[in-house]
This record gives sequence, C-alpha cells and structure tokens, in this order.
Amino acid sequence: MERDRFLSRVSSALLTAHIPDPPETRDELPDPAHDDLLALFRTRAQGVSAVVHGPVSRHGVERVVAGIASGHGASTFVAWDDLPAPGVFSTLESAGLTRIPASGGQLERYRQVDLGVTGADAALAESGSVVLVHGPGRPRLASLVPDVHVAILETGRIHPGLAHWAHAHPDLVASTANLVVVTGPSRSADIELRLNLGVHGPRHVHVVLID
Repeated sequence: MERDRFLSRVSSALLTAHIPDPPETRDELPDPAHDDLLALFRTRAQGVSAVVHGPVSRHGVERVVAGIASGHGASTFVAWDDLPAPGVFSTLESAGLTRIPASGGQLERYRQVDLGVTGADAALAESGSVVLVHGPGRPRLASLVPDVHVAILETGRIHPGLAHWAHAHPDLVASTANLVVVTGPSRSADIELRLNLGVHGPRHVHVVLID
C-alpha cells in the first residue's frame, strides 16, 4: 500500500537523519532601536487594548486600583498575596468589595469574581505584554477568570522583549512551573473575522506602573 511505503521511507529517514548543530548564540542580546522602554511599552500596550496608568508612587497604587474597580462596578476581587504595593486589599475592602480567597474550595465562587489583581514580574516593551510568574499565593485564576485584570508593575522591570528578560533571569525561568505572558485583553475572532474581547479571559486589562 502507498501508506505503508510512505511510513517505511519515514522510518528509514529517521534512522539516517542528521540533526544540525545549533547556531552560536551571543552572550549579549541586541538592544531595540527605541531607547525609551517605558514609552515603547505604553504605546504597544495601548495598541493591544490595554489601559496603562501612571507611573504613580507606591502608596498611590491603592487609589488607582480602587478607581479601576469603581469604574467597572466591581464588587468582588481575587488577588496575589505579595502585591508590590501596600494597602490595596484594605482599600478595596473599605470600598465595599469582597475578597475571594485563592484557595480552600472556592473554585465555584471564582465564576462571580469581577476583578483580579496581580503583580507583574516583568513587562515586555516590544509587545506591550506583562509577565506573570505563578506559585504559592499567586493564583493563576486571578489573571484568567475575572472580567477585569489589574497588573501592578515597577517601571524598573520593563525589558525590551521576552528573550532579554529570560536572559537576565535564567534561574527564575528555570525554577517556575507556570509562567504566563499577557498581551492585552483576551481576544478571539469568529469565522467572519470579527474580533471579540473577553471570550477566553479578561475583557479589560489595566497595568498600573510604579515609579
């Protein structure tokens, strides 16, 4: 049969195939032509429908996050335990929002969570993305399930691209079991190529920059 002859040829080729040596890699990665990473990140993030706030002081973050929650009419939130800014939890709760625990059999309640608040381990200027490294106290669902995702980012963590960040933090990349790169709101196109936001994740993504 033609199928059998084809599979036989593939098997023979696999036994004699030569895998070429990987190309040499440079010790240093090339820098982008754009010399203002913050401005480039802001432009690219806005280009993928993310909203960028700040930079603001570390103590000003809580007011910005509370304003975002109010603007979207949020009443519940889930958050990372180690946010890079103080007072966010207490400010949201003082505004009347209920925090949904990240564990303890609360998966069913996640379906009603309006707002997810996370830190960001890095930002990628070339694509306007934020990098989230998940682990204990950093639930993945905080950036996946709520309609609104707020990522808090220190401006010093902006890198040109993913390769630059990975090159600068090889140990972190190797040690994490789950790393997510978020580029604007979730988006999907139907058969008629009409773009829909929020089908498979947050409909709104906000990035709050800390100076």
